[in-house]
Amino acid sequence: MLFHVYDEPVPDGYYSVEPFDLYRKILDADWLLWILLPILAIIIVALLMFAWWVHELPAHKADHKKMRQIELVSALTLLGLIEHWVWAVALFIAYMDWQAAEDWLVGILRRAKVTDGATAAASAPAPSREETKA
Repeated sequence: MLFHVYDEPVPDGYYSVEPFDLYRKILDADWLLWILLPILAIIIVALLMFAWWVHELPAHKADHKKMRQIELVSALTLLGLIEHWVWAVALFIAYMDWQAAEDWLVGILRRAKVTDGATAAASAPAPSREETKA
């Protein structure tokens, strides 16, 4: 009896409270614990593997997209084991569409340049007649 705390035999009437007193006999048996122990170990290992798979999602996404920042994302996912907010940064970098962000920023800068050119032309003094003839 490996898992029993007591050494005395079970007294008479110990199982008579429940109907059929079968499930108490089964739950008090050592063989059930020997069956449940490997199942528990398998569940724990499966949960740890799933957690690692989720933790490595940014690195796999960056590798799939063939990003230039793959080394950065991989380093951030490893640092994410210690500082968890770093993992969120790696996730952001891996799933961000950097081409769309670049196009958006370039569009803003082009509009600013056109607006500055129009403002500069409007604020410049009108050319005199002599400048226009020349």
